[in-house]
Amino acid sequence: MKTLILISHPKFEDSSTQQFLKTSFYSLDDVKYQVIDELYSETDGINLEKEQTALKNFDRIVFQFPMYWYSSPASLKQFMDDVFTRNYIVANRSLKTKELGIAVTLGDAESDFQAGGAEQFTISELLRPFQAFAHKAGMQYLKPFVVNQFAYMDPDQKEKLLVDYLQYLSADMPLSLASREKWLVERLQATKEGKTDDQQQAIGLVINSIEDQQNNVESLKEDVKMIRDQEE
Repeated sequence: MKTLILISHPKFEDSSTQQFLKTSFYSLDDVKYQVIDELYSETDGINLEKEQTALKNFDRIVFQFPMYWYSSPASLKQFMDDVFTRNYIVANRSLKTKELGIAVTLGDAESDFQAGGAEQFTISELLRPFQAFAHKAGMQYLKPFVVNQFAYMDPDQKEKLLVDYLQYLSADMPLSLASREKWLVERLQATKEGKTDDQQQAIGLVINSIEDQQNNVESLKEDVKMIRDQEE
């Protein structure tokens, strides 16, 4: 699966959150990124045909941005207005069956975004226009990936964020225990290349352990199903 991250951020290089995420996805071969603001800073401006053609090469498209006044920065709206023409989206159905994800960063606590909270509205409610766009385009809309208050995270929290983010970019959706384990096994398999025999053996043992646990879970599910069938 190939993923394209479309980043909307007027100060991308100065953002510690964005630079952390950028360093993270460099480890994934099938993940590419484009900073939208840089497209519009070029003297020739945006190349509509080039951008529309490029989008067709990816299975998952992720809009990544900091939340500005309950929406995205202006560059993403401009990109959508320019590239996602009615002919491209509706007539030709160019993005049909692709996945649309939203990776949004917050300066406030995510817990503030709820009924009765400081912000009153949930993240999903505020991002509803993107969900409406995905529906119109025939895309599968993914649950938003929220990064809140990155500057206050400790190393353990950042490590968890790294894994969760990489899974959001490359794992099968919706995420489940099985899809997480499948993703982890694939990543471990990829790391074996270039390792010593002892290291490869150690990685192989970890993979076998994960697969054994998965088999045990599947066996348990079958037993539970059989019991329920007998009860009915």
